[in-house]
Amino acid sequence: MLAYELFSINKESSANNPRGGSQPIKKIFFQKGIVTIDKGLDEYPSEYLEKTKQLQDWLQMPLNTIDKKELNLPDMRVSFAQPSPYIEVYGNVKTNKNSESVLSITIGKKPNIIEYSLNVPTGEITQNENSKVRLKIDDENYFLKNSNLFTAYVDSGILDKDGTINNDAFEIISRKFLEYAKTRPCNLTKQENLRFRIYILPNNSEIKVKEKEITTDGDLFLDYFGNTSSEYASTPTTTTKFLSYDDKAFTINCKQKSDFYKNLGIGKGSLQKIFRPKEKTFNISGLEWTFVDISDNKHKFRNTGKGILTQLYENYKILSKGGHNEQVNLKILCVRVNQAKQELLIDENLTMKQMSKMFSKIDEIPFSAFEVLIDKSNKNPLWNTYLYVVKNFLSGNTIPKEFLLTYFTKLLRHKIFDWIKIKNNTEQIEFFSKSEFCIKYLINTDFTQNYLNSNEEYALRIGQIA
Repeated sequence: MLAYELFSINKESSANNPRGGSQPIKKIFFQKGIVTIDKGLDEYPSEYLEKTKQLQDWLQMPLNTIDKKELNLPDMRVSFAQPSPYIEVYGNVKTNKNSESVLSITIGKKPNIIEYSLNVPTGEITQNENSKVRLKIDDENYFLKNSNLFTAYVDSGILDKDGTINNDAFEIISRKFLEYAKTRPCNLTKQENLRFRIYILPNNSEIKVKEKEITTDGDLFLDYFGNTSSEYASTPTTTTKFLSYDDKAFTINCKQKSDFYKNLGIGKGSLQKIFRPKEKTFNISGLEWTFVDISDNKHKFRNTGKGILTQLYENYKILSKGGHNEQVNLKILCVRVNQAKQELLIDENLTMKQMSKMFSKIDEIPFSAFEVLIDKSNKNPLWNTYLYVVKNFLSGNTIPKEFLLTYFTKLLRHKIFDWIKIKNNTEQIEFFSKSEFCIKYLINTDFTQNYLNSNEEYALRIGQIA
């Protein structure tokens, strides 16, 4: 069911679906000592991320989720262990509390890296590291026009045949880009770190992926999603690992490759449309949350950065502004990503009626109200109680008061000794404010009663008495 819903959401989309999150990118073309910076942002059909808008304007960078053909950076990897098809440079802008920024670009992995930086206020360019960097580049499956992409890299002078970076060539590229940055107005004022990616290419020709030859009898069939296909999908998914055969514990009838997708009735073309749209996916407290109105997926939600409850409330306000509210069907997904593994934690659909009931009793939401339920007393956060509460809240179920009191008491015991050492009481006030909010609204029986018919309400009362 979820696979079909994701397919329906994305079937008309031509957006790129990167493995990581949505981020700004810049392409730089290098050919035997000549550096060309890619076209400006106004020539790309790109949107902004609220967090990176000033960065995108400064360095004229589109997002990596724009139209696939416009982006022209196909990437068919399904595992992080596979070699990259491209020379990728990691960019970072660090802005301090005085609104002074340092722009750094790095290639390689520590300790073998090359790094250059620009002190934006002074305009000084510095070489910080200059090691020998050897990259693991795919030398078989990607083509630049009619030439092998890896061979084109070698011919351009940026790589040797072993995949080792030419340090002199990289210095030319780095200084050219940082000089370009100096010519652009930088309006970054917020104290934070912003990341982006640079792709070095030999030229701007179309990049194609080598298609694997698959033996087929040529018979066409209609898969379960209504698409005509000549073959079933065979490769693991990239961004929806909960629909993949990578982990044998979750495969259907222990099948692999095309047999796995044959059981699901998913053709090759259909699988390419089954993914969580990046522009509608936000990171909230270390978990990836996706919000899509299935009735009209053109709705655009803004990442509030204020916790899951505020995010849901802002989504509700956006949906309530349009007409046909009775048709709204908000799909909510929560996925935990751990390296190559993806664990689907929440899959819920909410109607407008449910959301209006949900927020009818709430006047003001504290910052990251439900996030107080995340246990951060250990090295790794524990989301169990947080997810339990959010799931029940979305379903319209109440939480036992005794459960919440016991849990908050447990958290309090871990925090109280640290609080004794803190001179101000801001953290303490926030904890008690959020915990009071949770107890007040999560045990409110009105949330549940509005969803029940007379028979269900009777059964609930009998259960409570028991």
